[in-house]
Amino acid sequence: MKTWFWLPLVVACMAVNAGAGDGLSDVFPAPVPLPVPDRVFSLRDAVAMAKEGNPDMVAAQARIRESEAVFMEAGAGLWPRMGLSLTWTGGDAPSSYLFSTIDQRRLPQNVNFNEPGSFRNTEAMLWGEMRLFNGGRTRLFREMAALGSREASHARDNVENHLVAAVIDGFYRVKAMEDFLLIAEEALASVARQLEVMTVRYEGGSVLKSDLLSMEVRLAEVMEEKVMSGSRLRVARAALAALMGFCPGEGVRIGDADFRLPLLPTDGENAMALAMKHRAELKAVALSMERSRRAVRAEQLRILPTLDLQARYWHDDRDWDFDRNRENWDLSLRANWEFFDGFSRRAGRQGAEAREAGEAAKARNLLLYIRQDVEEALSDVVGSDTRYEVAARGVIMAKESLELVRRQYGGGAATVTRYLQAELDHNRAQVRKTAALYDRERARADLARALGLLGGEGF
Repeated sequence: MKTWFWLPLVVACMAVNAGAGDGLSDVFPAPVPLPVPDRVFSLRDAVAMAKEGNPDMVAAQARIRESEAVFMEAGAGLWPRMGLSLTWTGGDAPSSYLFSTIDQRRLPQNVNFNEPGSFRNTEAMLWGEMRLFNGGRTRLFREMAALGSREASHARDNVENHLVAAVIDGFYRVKAMEDFLLIAEEALASVARQLEVMTVRYEGGSVLKSDLLSMEVRLAEVMEEKVMSGSRLRVARAALAALMGFCPGEGVRIGDADFRLPLLPTDGENAMALAMKHRAELKAVALSMERSRRAVRAEQLRILPTLDLQARYWHDDRDWDFDRNRENWDLSLRANWEFFDGFSRRAGRQGAEAREAGEAAKARNLLLYIRQDVEEALSDVVGSDTRYEVAARGVIMAKESLELVRRQYGGGAATVTRYLQAELDHNRAQVRKTAALYDRERARADLARALGLLGGEGF
């Protein structure tokens, strides 16, 4: 009879010791992010990598697991609780002597209760209890936990929506910086060639010293533009690497923009209807309001009594034998009604009602924010489309002008100042077109984010 009582305790101690060996490494994982892999990332690859490795996404996923654990914990009230206990007692207190010896079924006849003498007792107990009724509060708590779990899932979708938009934005920033650097390199090569020609002509006496100096100044300006473009490119690559969860360092190398956004609306009403359907924040706040209503109901139900079932099975023995002829058991049903609690229930109900009102105000504020967000994103898309069309026409005209001035300059009909101005205008027009092109893609991605299309079910 001894063995089955000791075995669960030994197993429990082994489990505790095994858990204590986890160490700090599980609590504090490696703080340094992984270096950027030596490969080229397309836009689709960058989005997938960010969704997997960005710390915000990892934290959002952890909050989902936490909410699922809360749901399981809330459901524990629907199950009975069971346990084992082992108690050793020694002394000469008459009351303890009486109860322990009776449970040992060894109460001697003619005992002197004033001087019973010393005693010792070992009690091993298997116990269980279950709450049969508490007004439905356990069910409400479980429903609230389920709502919290769904709310955490929508919070993850919201993080994903913003993260994907940020990655697309960062990707096109890198693209723009690469094109700016290429434009600067082409301009540098062009000016360098013209400088070589002008130097020959100057040495031949057909060009003034001032024209040669102007060309050298222009060459210095283009070199400065190239250096600045290279610096901006490194910063943009590093920012994109951080979004993808890598150590920024030298940044990532990007490839094709093989990611296509869904068809986007162009008018405010259709856009707002899509946002109302897909924005994860709205879904989360709706669940939060429902959770607040259940919390108010749970506080109202605290006035009802509770009913608990308790059962015990135990052995008392001074010699650790635990024979069957010394076993004991009891079963009890206990109803409890706390009709006055110092106004604790009233305070709890008022607090829950205040949180419900706060969630309603938060929902109204979120609606206003999303409408403003959608309108701004729509305006940016329209403006970026127009800007790109204007910039594209500007490049065509600037190119024609440069070719014309170049022929005039070669024939001596245009001054070097006019040529440099035409070359500068063409260079700036190319930069504006490139910026407008990627701004248009970034604006479309931002509109998709404002509509909630880049995260969760909408993506």
